[in-house]
Amino acid sequence: MTRTICFAALVAFAVPAFAQQPAMPKQGELTLEDQFERKAGLDELRGQVVIVVYGDRKATDSCRSIGESLHVCWHPDAKGQPPLKAQAAPVVPLENLKPGQVSPNVAVVPVACCGKVPGPIRSVIRTQIAKASPDSVVWLDFTDTMKTMFGQTASEPNVAVFDATGRLRMKINGTPDQAAMANLVKRVQELRVEAVR
Repeated sequence: MTRTICFAALVAFAVPAFAQQPAMPKQGELTLEDQFERKAGLDELRGQVVIVVYGDRKATDSCRSIGESLHVCWHPDAKGQPPLKAQAAPVVPLENLKPGQVSPNVAVVPVACCGKVPGPIRSVIRTQIAKASPDSVVWLDFTDTMKTMFGQTASEPNVAVFDATGRLRMKINGTPDQAAMANLVKRVQELRVEAVR
């Protein structure tokens, strides 16, 4: 599990700022690529509550730690497992669902904010991340998209939370304290309930 959500960390923006209802991007607007040069974005995660953990290279360890703890929060069987098993861990079910309703998943997505670098450097970065994280998808930001759309605190983890329709519902720029993390967990759970109404 250590590399699952980890490289969400190769990126960082952090200014203690906590917003509940930030300006929302248009549906499908957040589109990046992964370390295998495949298109990656919110559209493919519709129906799930998505937590994007992003930061620069100096934030790698803190992003990894936050990402892994958030994944385990909703997928407790992932704790201590290798990446493939951790990703396959079932989500904690919601209570009081109607017959046939499925509990929405919580997807924790790592984004490496690599900055605007030349093509050959992009290739090197992709190769390094693919080698370090062959079993976990890492979104790569080579255009400062995360910083422009959601804000970023350098050298610290940043978090953006999207509901099951892909709308931005919360963001935290900078290392979240205990209260901010508790609020984030509460908000994500509320968004899961909202998704099945």
